[in-house]
Amino acid sequence: MRLTIMPRTDKKLIMGKFDPRLFAARHDLADSALRGQVDADAFVSPSAYQCKVAWEPIFHAPGGEQGSELLLAEQFMVLEIKDGWAWGWCVHDHYVGYMRADALSDDVKPAAATSKADPVDFARQFLGMPYVWGGRGGEGIDCSGLVQRSMAAQGVSAQRDSDMQQHSLGRMLKEDEQLQRGDILFFPGHVGMMTDGETMIHATRAFNKTVEEPLADALIRIAKKNDGVTILARRRVEP
Repeated sequence: MRLTIMPRTDKKLIMGKFDPRLFAARHDLADSALRGQVDADAFVSPSAYQCKVAWEPIFHAPGGEQGSELLLAEQFMVLEIKDGWAWGWCVHDHYVGYMRADALSDDVKPAAATSKADPVDFARQFLGMPYVWGGRGGEGIDCSGLVQRSMAAQGVSAQRDSDMQQHSLGRMLKEDEQLQRGDILFFPGHVGMMTDGETMIHATRAFNKTVEEPLADALIRIAKKNDGVTILARRRVEP
């Protein structure tokens, strides 16, 4: 049966289109919360599980490309366990994917309380960490994972990928507003955080690790890679 998307306005819709990264729906199975919004053969209510290993990749398909990563004690809402794979979504950002079922436990403990930290100081803990697509700090981290983790450190929930963050995180800066510490800059397929008015920290393939560098240097490199296109958006998070 073909998946049919019903018209609606929702933060899970990116640019007005169905986004499988945020909607747990397949032609054969879907989250019961989507009943009446999508057409699927069956609907199920998710069951809460918790990551019992230090980190575990989340894939777009079993054994396919890594899209994100679940960290120790983070929760995953499971819709299906089949052939050793659990399909569902992450509680902290609703990111949908597949992960190894044996990395999960159904003995879910309450999440520990967290204190608010400075996002720049938190991001600097990852300096030198290898760049890993879909990583959130296990063996490595990617650009949007760095921003997401840094925002979470100050108590701000951020979506997983840079395009999602670009349309939802904080507020857009006006043209006459100067950059300051903590501002988020978006580029084609990339995102970074300002550590002051002139310097940016980001996880980048250019160095294959997390670095802090002058924004001017990064802009030259990004422009060469993207036919002159550099900054797509500047946003400020004010918790």
